[in-house]
Amino acid sequence: MVDMDALNRILGEAELIIKERKRVVVAIDGKSGTGKSHLARLIEACAGVSTIHMDDFFLPKEKRTAERYATAGGNVDSERFLTEVINPLRSKIPFSYRPFDCSLMALSDRIVEVDKPFILVEGVYSLHPLFRDAYDLGYVLSASYDARIARIKARSGEKKLETFTSLWMPLEDRYFEAFDFSMYPMVENG
Repeated sequence: MVDMDALNRILGEAELIIKERKRVVVAIDGKSGTGKSHLARLIEACAGVSTIHMDDFFLPKEKRTAERYATAGGNVDSERFLTEVINPLRSKIPFSYRPFDCSLMALSDRIVEVDKPFILVEGVYSLHPLFRDAYDLGYVLSASYDARIARIKARSGEKKLETFTSLWMPLEDRYFEAFDFSMYPMVENG
């Protein structure tokens, strides 16, 4: 469970920026199983937000190369994220995008509208250095390895847990080792 003090801190800091600038963009990063999506749902319940999930920018099959996976943070469709999200955020204009649908392994027909004064970007890789200048606030969620494994197993099952531990988690570890996140508050979540 996310510390309510952390939730209130994020909401309070975001509210101050909205009052001053009329819009705030907040990024929440962290490894799998740290509670990013849960925290995003709590924020959504407390404030009118447009939420962008990094999972919507899952790397399509044609971009999954050994070279790409060897690059820290290469496990996200950063090109599409820059074009469809970061550039409009930098321009401070409303925008929309089509999320990647993992069940189809293709872009969905669904359109996500991003047009509220509080914009939340949640997911691992959201605070990649390529994207950071588009955000007003950033936070990194942290949790013990055991808590993360338990959460992943509970939400995804034993079969997918193996994929997380053998593929996704090592890629995330490389990302967090390669870049400096010390400028962002760390929110401990188990």
